[in-house]
Amino acid sequence: MTIDLHDYITNRMKMSHIYQPLMLKVLLENNGEASVEQIASALLSYDQSQVEYYGIRTKEMVGKVLTNNGVVEPVKLGRKTVGFRLNIDTASEPHTASLIALCDNAITDYL
Repeated sequence: MTIDLHDYITNRMKMSHIYQPLMLKVLLENNGEASVEQIASALLSYDQSQVEYYGIRTKEMVGKVLTNNGVVEPVKLGRKTVGFRLNIDTASEPHTASLIALCDNAITDYL
């Protein structure tokens, strides 16, 4: 399933915090795939809580929301979720940059 990520970020994403655009930004900056730790570390840069806490949030909250909305899929090692992968075809560098800018704007607007 392919999703229009621009449409999701600008029109459909419901934010209760910066989690979704920040996770999408990390995935976009890492060619569409990132570990739970990479995503959690990015979240930690905005809130000095424990990386472990955000690892749980990444898997059980934001990852679940983005998975349920068809935006990402979990990367598994056995039964353990170790990361997430975007459900989009590899975007061109300018398209990726524009999606990252949309994520930055969503984070800034929320904060």
